[in-house]
Amino acid sequence: MRVRYAETDRMGIAYNAHYLTWFEVGRTEFMRAAGLPYREVEERGHNLPVVEAALRLRISVRYDDLVTIETRVEQIRSRTVTFAYRILVGGKVVADGRTIHACVRASDSRVASLPPWLQGKIAPLVS
Repeated sequence: MRVRYAETDRMGIAYNAHYLTWFEVGRTEFMRAAGLPYREVEERGHNLPVVEAALRLRISVRYDDLVTIETRVEQIRSRTVTFAYRILVGGKVVADGRTIHACVRASDSRVASLPPWLQGKIAPLVS
């Protein structure tokens, strides 16, 4: 995706909060490509809210740069899933990070174990 003008500060550098949005884009598309659209998770009664996020910026990204978002499942536990990300421009890693997501029931927002059907779809994606 291209860095949009609205995502930059006065100096034309991508504002740091947008990296988390880019992580979400990467995660959503990764899950969709793996046959697990997030909408399905919601429709089956669960949510995966972010409970922890980490971001390391290495090189500034500027307006109109073409960024590539690499996403992978780093870890799966009984109640959480950890995604790892790399953001690249021209093949160079400009940022990396991770997000940890807790499984919660949509009905009452209480933490729950990942249901077997979800574990079965996510477990093969761990790398």
